[in-house]
Amino acid sequence: MFNIIESFYSKDEYGHVLFYFVNEHFFPKYQPNKILFSGRKKAYPCYETPVLNLDTDHEIVKYFVKNFEEKSKLKIKKLETFLRKTKKSELKESPIWKQKRPHVDPPNWDYAGVIFMNSNSLKDGTEIYNYESDFEPTAIIGSKYNRCVFYEQQKPHSPSMD
Repeated sequence: MFNIIESFYSKDEYGHVLFYFVNEHFFPKYQPNKILFSGRKKAYPCYETPVLNLDTDHEIVKYFVKNFEEKSKLKIKKLETFLRKTKKSELKESPIWKQKRPHVDPPNWDYAGVIFMNSNSLKDGTEIYNYESDFEPTAIIGSKYNRCVFYEQQKPHSPSMD
């Protein structure tokens, strides 16, 4: 159903990743980005860095690949990742605030997931569902500093909204 890796990065790596998280340039975006909205705050407003992949010579990619392969025992053949952050104040302005919106990710990947960087809360985590039409999650994985959660990309999931 889903997998959790605690202490995903070493302390030094986590510090480096946090440095990038604070200093990288983020662009205003929204989710789901495949649907056209009249404004980003009508959807799930967020900020994202440009996409990083296996051809990207970036320390974050190297750390991620090393740790994921070592800890999950899965080999990465293709990767698309980025840093994302949200602002609670913007979420509260969105009509989707506190709405459950399970979704699946595009079918061109085997897994999707998140590494939590700045929160320790059940209210900030990831919710896993059996079906996109479900109103209640099957599992709630709380956010926790340096926790990696990953699942098959066709598994319905959503961010917790609090």
